[in-house]
Amino acid sequence: MNGRLSCVGRVMGLINPHQCGSLAGLSVADAWITLSYEVRTLQMEKGKVSSLILDIKGGFDNVNPSALLGILSAKGVNPYLASWTRSFLTGRSCYLLFQGSSKVFSPVSVGTPQDSPVSPLLFVIDVSRLHIEIPYGLTLSYVDEFALTASSASYLRNIQILQRHYDLVNARGSRLGVSFSIPKTELIDWRTNRDRDPPSHALIHVDG
Repeated sequence: MNGRLSCVGRVMGLINPHQCGSLAGLSVADAWITLSYEVRTLQMEKGKVSSLILDIKGGFDNVNPSALLGILSAKGVNPYLASWTRSFLTGRSCYLLFQGSSKVFSPVSVGTPQDSPVSPLLFVIDVSRLHIEIPYGLTLSYVDEFALTASSASYLRNIQILQRHYDLVNARGSRLGVSFSIPKTELIDWRTNRDRDPPSHALIHVDG
């Protein structure tokens, strides 16, 4: 089922082409090579390049089955695959085991089982809507890590561009029930050996 959903996801546009990881033949090396190539290309075109690295907080735990099934339906996915996905994500339960506690099961209405091979694929389909177009830039993701990259004539201008696009991604994530981990957020100014401009100390405001 993972193989079938992966094939359907690529063909029917369920998976953004700038998503790496959770897909056969795409690893963290592909994500890094793509980002490195884009940074070097943008440096030749625009001069200054910056990236904002975001980490989705508790991503697998927040997948909304109804929203995900809505995506499959809107894309016209085979009803059998959609029904299988609905069965996989709904009607689940779990219990927390502590010493001396009883095994009382509670229903689970959101999230995907993290030990299943199909869960990462369903997750990247669910968050594919977080990919946004950045003029003279790129949104690249590796499973639950997103890199927003922008380029311009100055690092300060890059910060302004990234701030605007972060606000857009964050608002879109809020509608999906997705938030980003502030401690895992990184801002990178990509500098070349010939870059003589002083380092930028401009800040991006993330959730205050």
